[in-house]
Amino acid sequence: MTFDLHSHFINAAKMGDISQRVNHIHYYVYKLPEAHKQMLELIIRHLRLVADHSSENLMTVGNLGVCFGPTLLRPKEETMAAIMDIKFCNVVVEVLIANCHK
Repeated sequence: MTFDLHSHFINAAKMGDISQRVNHIHYYVYKLPEAHKQMLELIIRHLRLVADHSSENLMTVGNLGVCFGPTLLRPKEETMAAIMDIKFCNVVVEVLIANCHK
């Protein structure tokens, strides 16, 4: 994902309406450069497979969001505000994993 779209993804994750949240996150995924989008799709599809076996590996969509959110959606600068938004990075990754077949 790109630094330029970071704030857009975070704002989308903060939306109260789940349907709007999903739509906005997907909208910004399509704004990614093609190479970024293809790599993200590959990663998210793999994480979906991991989540599908959560009864055996305990890696639920939420746990995967916590593990990969801060890595996939890293801010350009590590400010206190960025640290406070880490939970929304997790939400973005959770939405992508949960809705990867859409």
